[in-house]
Amino acid sequence: MDDLRASLIQQLSVYSDNEEGFLRHVDHLAGTQGDRIFSILLNIFTQLDFKYEEAPSIWRNLVKHRRMMMDSMDRPVNLTTAICDYMLTVKKALHQPKVVELNLFEETHHYSKCDRLTGLFNRTYFEEALKSEASRCRRYQSEFSLVFFDLDHFKNINDTLGHLAGDSALKAIANLILSEKRAEDIAARFGGEEIVLILPGTQKFSAMIIAERIRHKIEYMNLYFEEQMIQVTVSGGIATYPLDTDIEGELVDCADRALFRAKHRGRNQIVLFSDDKRHDVRMDWMGPIKIQELGTRILKRPAMGRIKDLSLSGVRFESDQPIKMGSRIQLEVPLLSGDPPLVVVGQVTRLNPSGSGYDVGAAFLHFGEQDRAAIHKQVAGLLPASTASSSC
Repeated sequence: MDDLRASLIQQLSVYSDNEEGFLRHVDHLAGTQGDRIFSILLNIFTQLDFKYEEAPSIWRNLVKHRRMMMDSMDRPVNLTTAICDYMLTVKKALHQPKVVELNLFEETHHYSKCDRLTGLFNRTYFEEALKSEASRCRRYQSEFSLVFFDLDHFKNINDTLGHLAGDSALKAIANLILSEKRAEDIAARFGGEEIVLILPGTQKFSAMIIAERIRHKIEYMNLYFEEQMIQVTVSGGIATYPLDTDIEGELVDCADRALFRAKHRGRNQIVLFSDDKRHDVRMDWMGPIKIQELGTRILKRPAMGRIKDLSLSGVRFESDQPIKMGSRIQLEVPLLSGDPPLVVVGQVTRLNPSGSGYDVGAAFLHFGEQDRAAIHKQVAGLLPASTASSSC
C-alpha cells in the first residue's frame, strides 16, 4: 500500500498542470488496482481515514461536486479547492480546514523521496525499495526484475545545446517512463542521466518487453528545446532476482553490466544480463532456421530466417514474416557439425522492419541449470577455436 500511495503522489506531480488527466489516471488505476485506491487518495488530500467501503462513493461525489462548481462558476476549479468545499459544506468531515497546508506537507514529504528535476524517486528511496522488494521475494519465493536505463550521448546534448536542453530531455524521458510503467513499478533517478526501474513479480522476458517498449517510444518521441529538435535514445540492461543473483546489491551491478554490453554493441538497445562470457556469439550457421509460433490453434507455415546473435539469455534473428510481440516461438537451428538441430524456445521482445524482412529479438523462457548447461555446451561446441571471435 505504501508503494501505491507513493505512486499516486508521484502522479500528482506528473499531472500538476493537468488535473483532468490525473482524474482519468485515477479511473484507470481503479480498474487495475481496485477500490482500495480511493481511501488512499482521500487520505493524501485530507489526512482523514475513510472506511474502505465508503471511500469510492465519497471520491466520485466530490469529483461530481467539482464539476458542478465549474459549471456554476463557468471557470476551472482546482481539485484541492473542490475537495475542501465538499468536505466543509456537503460531507462536513472537516472541522478545521487545513487541506491546502496538509497537501503542501505531502508535497514536502514527496520531495524528500523524489528527485526535483524529473519527479522520479531519488536514489535513497530506490535503495530502500530494492531491499524491500528483495525481502518480499524471499518471503514469498517470487521474483522481480531491474531495468537500468542510460541516455545515449547525453554529454553531447549538454555540450551542444546547453544544460537546460539536457534537463528538458531528462524530464521528458522521465515523464514517458512514468506514463508507461505500472502502478506497482518503481522508477527512480539513479544518478546523472541514469534511470532505474523496479518491476515486481516480473520475469526476465516480460521485463524485456516492457523495457523495449519504453526504448522504442523514447527513440521516436518528438522532443524540442527552443524550437530545435533533440534526438534522444536510451540503452538498457536487465537483471532478474533471484535468477541472476539473490543479493540485491549485486542485482544493480548485473543490470549495469548488461547496460555496458548494450553500449558496447552500439547503443539504443536493451540487453539481458547473462554470465555467459560469449554474450555476443556470432558465426555462420548451416542454412536457414525454421521459426514456429507456439500456442496458436491454427498452425501457421513456419517462418524462415537466419541467426544474427545467440547467447544464453536470448537470440536475435532475421525473419521473412512478422511475429507478434510477446508470442512464444520455437527456433530450429541447423548445425554445421551435422548433429541434430539446436531447438530453442523463447518469447519475442523486439520486432523491427529490416529490408524485405524483420529483425526479431527473443528472450529465452525460464529454464533450469541442467538446460542452461546443455545450451551452453551446444553453443560452445559451435565455436571452432580459429573462428571464436569472427562475425557472420
